[in-house]
This record gives sequence, structure tokens and C-alpha cells, in this order.
Amino acid sequence: MPVLNEAGLKEKLKSNPVGIYLIYGEESYLKKAYIDKIVAKTVDDTFGDFNFHTFDGKEATLSDIYESAVAVPMMAETKCVLVKDFPLDALDDNGFEQLETVLADNPDDCALVFSFVAHTPKGAKWNKAVKMFEKYGYAVKLDKKTTPELIKMLESGAKKRGKAFDKGSAAYLITCVGTDLNTLLNETEKVCAYASGETVKKSDIDAVCIKSLDAKVFDMIKDLTAGRFDSAFKKLSLLFEQREDEFQILGALIAQYSDIYRAKAAVKSGNRAEMIAQYYDYSGKEFRLTNAARNGSSLSFEAIGECIEILSWADTTLKSSALDKRLVLEQTVVKLSRAGRR
Repeated sequence: MPVLNEAGLKEKLKSNPVGIYLIYGEESYLKKAYIDKIVAKTVDDTFGDFNFHTFDGKEATLSDIYESAVAVPMMAETKCVLVKDFPLDALDDNGFEQLETVLADNPDDCALVFSFVAHTPKGAKWNKAVKMFEKYGYAVKLDKKTTPELIKMLESGAKKRGKAFDKGSAAYLITCVGTDLNTLLNETEKVCAYASGETVKKSDIDAVCIKSLDAKVFDMIKDLTAGRFDSAFKKLSLLFEQREDEFQILGALIAQYSDIYRAKAAVKSGNRAEMIAQYYDYSGKEFRLTNAARNGSSLSFEAIGECIEILSWADTTLKSSALDKRLVLEQTVVKLSRAGRR
């Protein structure tokens, strides 16, 4: 059977929720949400203690899992066995034989779910395990949503609350708080409750939503590239006051200037900035390339290259010298403000 995405999993759960599932991918919120749906559809709460079994993969054996899966449901038609973070990527040949027995013998009344919520393994053994789940059940890969998908979800969430995002405001919310679904949904609920009218505006988002570090650094870079140096330095000082980690501040600077460099290179070669997403992982973060192209429009390609060199110096200095970290970042912002302007 093929690897399922979110749409495929939705259809599967509508028709028949029992079966074998390997659930993995980048989007933790979706993984947890769909595991809960599988449990809800296959376990009657009245006999949940008998028909829902969970295993910590670090402690369970395949024999334990097998025995639970083949057991007859108690006073119900179906049951669910949930296995969390089982080390599939560490199985030897004998282990894979046992795993195949577990999957091949799984009865029609059991939803057997192997989940990887916190992380997804890699490597040849992991790929072998995925193929085995495809053979006997479903491998479900739930990755980050694209920016248009996130916008559609936020607009739908606002509509359920009797609100509508003003033009560009849903995209602005993503820019401010990031792409984590759980955070986005919480912030959507908050801003919808705050907005006085039927429309959620950017000013409402600025008033109540907590900006991510990336968003704060983005605002600082926007000031730097526009020549508003005093404002940029005030934003850096505010980051210090908010006790943001110096290494994370620098990391955000490096990431966003790298976006600017890539976007500028794409534009210089006659392409749109968004085409860079074909070569780097911008899934769910395509807006960064659009913002990067806008931020870098006033800088020459050479000036952006100089900024990258400045940030490389800052990274080395911050990690290897005894200089005060705050001083290093202040010097870095001064140098960035001067890049290409001499």
C-alpha cells in the first residue's frame, strides 16, 4: 500500500479505522491529532482499560506487542494498540522477522499504531521498516503544511469563530508566530477573541500575539536594510532585556540573511525568489523567501555577501573567544548596518 498523506489518512479513517499504521513526519500537532482520532474511532470508552493498550517502544518487546494485538476485544468490535517510538531503525535480521510476524498476523479487529511523534528515524533499516508497513498496512507521513495550506486553515478557524482575517493578515500571523500548528491555532483563537469587529487586522495581531524570535529578528533586519539603524539597535536591546539567548539571536540572523542571499541569487539569475524552495527545505515557510526578497531589495549582491562574512565572523567569535556575547552581537549589528553603504 502507498505512503499516505493527511488527505489519504482522512479517507482511510472514514471507511475503516482498523489496520496497521506507521505514523511519522515533521508535524507533531497533526501526528498527535490523528493518533487521537484512530483511538477514538476504535476504542469504546466503556471498556477502554481492556481495549486500548499503549507501549513505550524503549521498554516493550515485539512479543508483548504481538500478544496485545491478537487478543480478542472485550465487549467490543475493535481495539487499539499504540506503540510509541519503537526503535525500528535498530532491529537486526531476527528483529525484522519478528516485526513481520506482528504485522502479518494483526487481526482485522485491531488498529495497530506505531508512532514517532517527537522525531523520525533515518537510515537503511528505517527505510526497510517503512517498506514493511507499506506491505501490510499504511505508512503515514505527516509533514509541515505549506504556507497556502496554513493560511487556509487559519481562515477556516477564524470563520468558525465568526471572524475573517483582513487581506494579508493570516500570512502576517504566520510571519509573527511561526509555522508550529499548535501555536498558530492558539494564537488564532486569542486574536479572534480580541478583535472588536468581524475582521482580524494586523493591528490586532500586533496587540495580542507573542512574536517568535525569528519574527523579532526579522523586524530588526527590516530596519537595518531600510536604513533605520536607531530602531534596529533598540530592537536588539529589547531582545537582551527579554533574555533571549545570544546564540539563538545570531542563529536567527544567519538564517534570515541566508534567505536574503538565496533570494537575491534567484532574482539575479532571472527567477522568482520562491524557486529556491525547490532546492532547500522551506516547507511551510515559503513566506520567508518572499520576505527575504523584499528585505534584500535595497542591498546589492556584494553587500549581502559582505553581511554573510560578518555573520561568519560573529559565529566564530561567539563560539571561540572570551568576548562578552552581548558586545559581539552589538558589533555585528553595527557592521551589518554599514555593509554596502561605505
